[in-house]
Amino acid sequence: MRTFCDSAKVAELICLAMPHFPADYVHRLEEKITSEDIYSYSKKMPDKIISILRERGMKDLERLDFLLELAEVLGMGNVNVPSFDQTKKNHEVVIKNANSNKVSCHHTRGYLATVFSDCLKRKFECEETTCVSKGGENCTFVLLSKD
Repeated sequence: MRTFCDSAKVAELICLAMPHFPADYVHRLEEKITSEDIYSYSKKMPDKIISILRERGMKDLERLDFLLELAEVLGMGNVNVPSFDQTKKNHEVVIKNANSNKVSCHHTRGYLATVFSDCLKRKFECEETTCVSKGGENCTFVLLSKD
C-alpha cells in the first residue's frame, strides 16, 4: 500500500500552497520530489487564468503585464523585465525580494515559461542563472525561445 502521493501530485500541491509553507517544511519536501516535477506542473498553473483573460479580450502584451503583476501578488517577488523587446528571441527576468527556497525557483521557472510562451506566441523554456537561495542578490531567469 502506498503511503505517499506520487511526486507529480506532491509537486501540484506544493505549487498551490507555495507562499504558505515554512522554509524547513519545503526543504523536507524537496527530498521527495524532483525539481522537474515542480517545473512541469508549474507550467500548467497559469492556463486557466490565461484562458479567462483571452475570453475577456485582453491583448497579448496586456496579458503579459497582468500575469507578471500577478506573480508578485502570488508571492514570487518583485518582477522586472529589463530592456523588454517582444521581437527578441530570449528574455531576462529579474526578481527582487524572491522567496529563498529552491522549490520556489522551479515554480517561478514554470510560471514564467508558460506566461511568456502564451503572450509572445513562441515556445519558451526557462532557466535560472542567479538565485537568492544560493547567495545571489536577486533571482535572475532567462527565457530561451525554442522556436
